Amino acid sequence: MPSLNSVVTAAQLHPTPSPASHPNETNGVTYATAYRFFMPLIFMTELNAISKSVIHAMLARMENPSSTLAGFNISFTFYFATTAATEVCTLLTISYLKDRRTLFHLLRFFCLLLAIPWCFAQAVAWTAVGDWIYGDVFGASADAVAQAKLATFMLSLSAPVLMARALAFAILLLNRRTVFITYATLLRLISLAGFLIVLPWFLDGAAVGAAALVGCMTIETIAAWCLAMRYFKALPARGEPPPRFRELWRFSWPLMLNQSAEMGVVFVINIFLGRLASPDLALAAFGVVHGLVSLLFSPGRNLLQTAQTLAKSAADARILVWFTIQLASALALISIILFHTPLQDWVLRTVMGLSVELAAYSLPAMKLAFFMAAVWSFSALLRGLMAGARSTKTLAVTGGARLFVAIVASIATLSNPTINGATLGLSAWVLGYAAEVAILVWQLRRMRHAGRTLQ
Repeated sequence: MPSLNSVVTAAQLHPTPSPASHPNETNGVTYATAYRFFMPLIFMTELNAISKSVIHAMLARMENPSSTLAGFNISFTFYFATTAATEVCTLLTISYLKDRRTLFHLLRFFCLLLAIPWCFAQAVAWTAVGDWIYGDVFGASADAVAQAKLATFMLSLSAPVLMARALAFAILLLNRRTVFITYATLLRLISLAGFLIVLPWFLDGAAVGAAALVGCMTIETIAAWCLAMRYFKALPARGEPPPRFRELWRFSWPLMLNQSAEMGVVFVINIFLGRLASPDLALAAFGVVHGLVSLLFSPGRNLLQTAQTLAKSAADARILVWFTIQLASALALISIILFHTPLQDWVLRTVMGLSVELAAYSLPAMKLAFFMAAVWSFSALLRGLMAGARSTKTLAVTGGARLFVAIVASIATLSNPTINGATLGLSAWVLGYAAEVAILVWQLRRMRHAGRTLQ
C-alpha cells in the first residue's frame, strides 16, 4: 500500500476550485461523500466494460471467431492508443472550465490534438500502412488484417463523439452529478443490443463490433449532453481570459503520454503476442481477457477523476486512500469468486460463448487477474491527486515506465513461442501498473523529505 503520508503530501496544494464546482465542494470529503460521488461511476464503468464484453460475446458466435476477435481487438487497441488525447479532454475541462467561452476554447484545442492521429488512422484503414501494422507488426492473419482495417475506419467515426462526451461528462463531474453519467451509459448499453441485432444485416466480422460501439457511444453522448446542458447554461457567458494554448499544452502533454500508455501497453503486448506459435488464438484470447479484466477492475480508473475533483486537503486525500483500499479489496474478492470456483466455466463458456479452446487458453490468465485490483486503483488515485494539483510532468515518466516494463515482460515471447499469450499479456499489463505506482510513491516521498509540495 502506498505511504499514507506521501499521498497526503500530494494533495496539500490544489488550484482554486472551478466556478462550475458544486456549491458544497468545500465541505471536505467524508466516506459518505466519496461513495455518493464514486458509486455511480462504478456503474458507468461497468456498463462501459460490459459493452465491450457483449461485443466480444457476439463476435465469438460468428463464423471464424478467432480471426474476427483478433481483428476487432487489434483495431480497437491501435485506434484508441493513437487517439489517447480524447482521454485528456475530461481532465482538462475539470481543471480549466470557467465559463461557456472557455468550453469552446477547449474544444478547439481538442480538435488540434486529435487531427494528426485521426489522419494516421485513415491511412491505416485505407492504405498498405494498415497491412504493414496489422500484418507485419501485429502478425495477424490476412483475414484478421482485412477485418481490422475496416474496423479502424468505423472506430475513427467516434472522434467527434468522444470529444463531445468528454466535455459533457466533465460538466457533470464538476457538479457532482455522477448518477447522470450512469443514466447515459445505461442508454448506451441498451442501444448496443439494438445495433448488434441490426448491423449484421449490413456488415460482417469485426466491423459489426466497431460500428456498434460507435453507435452506442453516440447515443450515450446525446443523452449526456441532454443532462448536462442546464449546468452548461448556468455558467457565465464570459469570465476571466481563457487559458492560453501553451498553458493547456503544458498541462496536457504529460497526461497524453500517460493515457497513451493505457492502450499503448496493450498495443505493445499484442505486437509480441503476434509472434507466438498461434497468433490469432493468442490475440483473440488476450482480447477476451482484456475485456473481462476491464469489466472487473476498470471502476478503479475513476479514482483519477474522483481524486482530481474531491481532494482539496490532506484530510480529503487520507479519506480517499482508505476508500481506495476498500474498493481494491472488494474488486479482488469478486475476481477470486468468479475465477477460482466452478463459476469460471459458466462465465467463459456460457456467458462469453467461448469455444473450449479459447476458454481453456484464457482461464489461466483470469485466475491471476485479482492482482490488477490494487495496482490499477492506486495508479489512478495517485494520478488524480497530481492532476488536481496541476502537477503532471511526473506522469509522463510513469507512463513511459509502464510501457517499458510491459515491453520487457513481453520479450519472453521471443524465446518461448508456445507460452500462453493471455497469461503473458495480463502479467505484463499488471507489472506496468505496479511500476507506475512504485515510481509515484517514490517521487512523493522524495518531495516530502525535501520539504516541497507539488507545483
